[in-house]
Amino acid sequence: MGDTSSNVPAFRIQRRGLFQAGAAGAVAASLAGCAALEEGPEGTAAGSDELAELLPKYTPYEGGIEPDLPGQPDGSVTPGYLSRPAEPVTAVTEPVMTTGEEITAVTPLWNPTPPGLPDNSYFTTVNEILGGTVVFNIADGNNYLDKITTTLASGDVPDMFQIPGWEIVNLSDFSEAANELFADLSPYLAGDKAAADYPLLASYPTAAWAMGVFGGKLLGIPWERAPYTNALFARQDILDELGLEQPTNLEELLAIAEEVNDPGKNRWAFASLDQTVQEAMGVPTLWKVEDGKLVHKFETEAFAAAIEFTRQVFDKGLVHPDYVADRNTNSKEIIGSGQAVFYEDGLGAWHEMYQTYRNVEGFNLQVVDPLAREAGGTPTIWRDDPAGMFTFIKKDLSEERIQECLRVANWCSAPFGTVEYDLVSDGVEGVHFTIDAEGVPQRTDLGQTEVAPTYMFLSGRSNANNRFQYPGMVERLHEWETNAAPFLDPSPFQGLRVEMPSDLSAENEPMKDAHHEIYRGQRDVAAWTQIVEDWRAKVGDSAREYYTKVAKDNDRL
Repeated sequence: MGDTSSNVPAFRIQRRGLFQAGAAGAVAASLAGCAALEEGPEGTAAGSDELAELLPKYTPYEGGIEPDLPGQPDGSVTPGYLSRPAEPVTAVTEPVMTTGEEITAVTPLWNPTPPGLPDNSYFTTVNEILGGTVVFNIADGNNYLDKITTTLASGDVPDMFQIPGWEIVNLSDFSEAANELFADLSPYLAGDKAAADYPLLASYPTAAWAMGVFGGKLLGIPWERAPYTNALFARQDILDELGLEQPTNLEELLAIAEEVNDPGKNRWAFASLDQTVQEAMGVPTLWKVEDGKLVHKFETEAFAAAIEFTRQVFDKGLVHPDYVADRNTNSKEIIGSGQAVFYEDGLGAWHEMYQTYRNVEGFNLQVVDPLAREAGGTPTIWRDDPAGMFTFIKKDLSEERIQECLRVANWCSAPFGTVEYDLVSDGVEGVHFTIDAEGVPQRTDLGQTEVAPTYMFLSGRSNANNRFQYPGMVERLHEWETNAAPFLDPSPFQGLRVEMPSDLSAENEPMKDAHHEIYRGQRDVAAWTQIVEDWRAKVGDSAREYYTKVAKDNDRL
């Protein structure tokens, strides 16, 4: 992770003030025209009409390959690729790094840290192709928020800084700090400028770029993502061994959990459990409209029912003790070692788990279709933002250096089917990976040691479902998204870029703490009613007033 300095008074490191409202603190999906941009600590709300002058004009990349499994224009289903092209094309032919100076970068990693320079041939080779040296400060993704907060507070930010959106929503006054520390990219990218100088960046959807606007300025290079926040995964090999099918509703999930749970064999049903139950119960992403009024997810009967169900799971001893002790424990390790059968994670973790545990005999991790509350019911799938991670460039760099960082971001964002994509993803053919008889890239021992997600975090890239090296994954993921898409939350704020006012965010982390304490028996289930009443008094009613105004201003109420 990176460092920070004390010259940013707008950024207040206050533990209770660091947190914002879940993944929907900045709500956006496809953009639509809406009210004039309002800036400042009171929050912002804007749509494509107001942001158009700040954003790159969408210009599709012409050199890509056709998918085998078509996606959906709204991004709900990602195009699928079942093979690697025999001859990847070169997307970038112009020089990339030209100043002779190093670029410092802070990026997260949820895998073992690779060797650094000069002992990593992957870094050395990619840097040679770029024409300069990128020096990575790689931080533990599981504790990345701590790195971000200390870096922003110090003000000593790196040249390029990857900050995930799910961490940004946990940061009070992030927009103010970001405007103090990071470069405004509109002068380099707005309108037709990106297509002329950074054509791969211009291929990102407008909705994704809109998410990079903070405090009225385009600061972040977005990483486009599908609109799904989480999924439930299962160790299919263990289910198969026990002759069990995947569950389709919560009743079946509980029954299977009780059957697979066997602490005597060091095996529990769950390595983590939370959002899956809420979605199955029908909890909205953040707000829903009832009788013409906004109702927050905390206030719904569905949320209370989810708490009660999850408490039952904990009370039955079906949850791994490490997760019981610490909800931030590394559930991946629990699942990878076979100490649990089910766990929650983002869809992108699926292939990462296979990469990490590919040598574990019999390891078979599969995604579970969205669960209903009961047989015949339907879930509500939380709608994620159209961009999930952001690369920021240091503000006080020279214009030449900012352009150099943008060229690096452009190079790193080359899509599937290009030489650059191969280099970023797997390194050098014949050194870090080989192509097997089926045309599937296979990491060499050196590649397993040296290649890690690093350069890819210096930018974003167009969505592609292309992990065909893991048999059946492309088809199954395409099927899962196709099954999940009809249940995506019809949020009243879909299409709006809404930044929640920082003073409304202070109670959200305590609320998360509260329902997790109920899960673990530290509070009674009945306490939730009073907890919600206290939340309304402290922040909930103010939040409703703010969001109601945004909704009315944009004809959503």
